[in-house]
Amino acid sequence: MIKIRFNQRIALKDFLKLYRQASFEQGKLNDSPKRLQSMLDHTQLMVTVWDDKNLVGLARCLTDYESSCYLSELVISTNYRGRGLGKRLLMALHAYLGGRVSIILRAAPKAVGFYQALGYQEIANLVRLYRED
Repeated sequence: MIKIRFNQRIALKDFLKLYRQASFEQGKLNDSPKRLQSMLDHTQLMVTVWDDKNLVGLARCLTDYESSCYLSELVISTNYRGRGLGKRLLMALHAYLGGRVSIILRAAPKAVGFYQALGYQEIANLVRLYRED
């Protein structure tokens, strides 16, 4: 049975397994385990999707819970795509935060249409300073 959970701690091994299954690396599989664990420990809001005891999706967010929420990544296991889990996860995130909080993200070009179909608007003035290592 598929369940969505908020702020449930996940083991680093489960996080990495999901990234491998989703072919969603963004360089994270090359990071040190210490850095990745720190990233997980300091995530302010994590919404996860579970099939029984298996982590099959997640959204990692940084938020002030009043104005803005930056969705740093949305990951769904390849075996679970096409079932509406990404949409369910985003709807759960929006319901949890409420309408007063803007959700901001950087989407891969091929994912823009997915977000637009859910009411997200593309903006052109998002900027980024890349990390050094």
